[in-house]
Amino acid sequence: VFCLGTWLIQPWDALGHMPGVPEINLRGKSFIYCGTNGSWIIGGTDAKERKFKCPRGVMYSKRASGGIMPDKIGGAWLRLAGDKFLEDSAIVVSVKPSPLYVQSPNGQQRCAGEFVPLADKMANGQPVWEHIDGKCWLYSGINGMWIIGGTDAQAKNFNCTRGVIYCKTPHNGEMPNKMVGSWLRLDGASFREDAAIFVSNKPACLHIVSPNGQQKCAGEYLLVADGRFRDQPVWKQRKGDFRICSSKNGTWMVVAGTPQEGDVEDASLVALRCAQPHFGFMPDKVTGMWSWQNGDSLEQDADIRITSTSAKPAKLHVATPTGQQKCGGEYVLVAGESANNHPLWKQMGGKSWLYSGTNGLWIIGSSGAQKKNFECSRGVIYSATPHGGKMPNQVGGTWLRLEAERFVEDSSIAIR
Repeated sequence: VFCLGTWLIQPWDALGHMPGVPEINLRGKSFIYCGTNGSWIIGGTDAKERKFKCPRGVMYSKRASGGIMPDKIGGAWLRLAGDKFLEDSAIVVSVKPSPLYVQSPNGQQRCAGEFVPLADKMANGQPVWEHIDGKCWLYSGINGMWIIGGTDAQAKNFNCTRGVIYCKTPHNGEMPNKMVGSWLRLDGASFREDAAIFVSNKPACLHIVSPNGQQKCAGEYLLVADGRFRDQPVWKQRKGDFRICSSKNGTWMVVAGTPQEGDVEDASLVALRCAQPHFGFMPDKVTGMWSWQNGDSLEQDADIRITSTSAKPAKLHVATPTGQQKCGGEYVLVAGESANNHPLWKQMGGKSWLYSGTNGLWIIGSSGAQKKNFECSRGVIYSATPHGGKMPNQVGGTWLRLEAERFVEDSSIAIR
């Protein structure tokens, strides 16, 4: 069972004897490769030391590969049991479905977001994806259509057609992100077509947190439609000029301006960089350490995060007992609005706003800032340090407030 798990195609060329057939590497000590005997083999470091020009391993396909990938080879696999190989019908090599991202801006928004494939779970012969919040599932109904349903569908083990969003075109084995045709959502008592519903294997929106350096890169990034660079997607900062793209070394980077072949590796253009090659995984899925550019050097920073969801508090409570008390109270997230790439909150029953200023600080301001569409740094309370994407209730340090004609530190100010 040490061979169980997820395997990734290596970025280097094939080392086996069959041209054009890549070997596939598990993030561990085992490899799937095409041996000199023509079979797919699962072997260890001894095979790697021989540059895979051998038939060494503990499992192999009974059929010769003939250029067919391991998940398509068919037939039995054999495994080493003691000093001999035995056929084992329980051995399965399959392609793991990728996470999927759903957009539904006009209704049924609870179904929007990231869906991850459930291990060893099929419904009506197709994979099942679960929302990361565990509140709904994307599955193939008994009618052969892709459906997003809730706990009632789960309770029926997905042997049904229950749901609130579905694609009206039968999939015939195509994955949800490959479907051509309209999606429909439940609106009241009936379904209506909604061209804004979109299912993709790329997140439509990414959020960067970088509190310790290059804070100007933080915030919301949107997928560039039909935009690709080095055969990978590109995301652009919502109200800025930074972009997330792939480097020539196969790592994700955050760069200033529009990436161009040849100049994107210039240190003056790179703001953030991930150390680990992505192997096609999206920026929110890579597990390597990120670094921020500090002059001519890179500073590794475990606080840098890129996610497909932003933990925006629906409500925040501001306490300011020793001054600017009019700014105290409950603030409600303004849905669908942002200020300088970050969320915006409005005071309940008041005239104040909590927003991210052009200086990268959280600020509590009033109508003066609103009239400037928050493209300013006007206010009477602000955080002492740039937030770098951290929410107002997460930033450390003391807050400052206006007292007469100057700002003073006030340790009594708290946002929760």
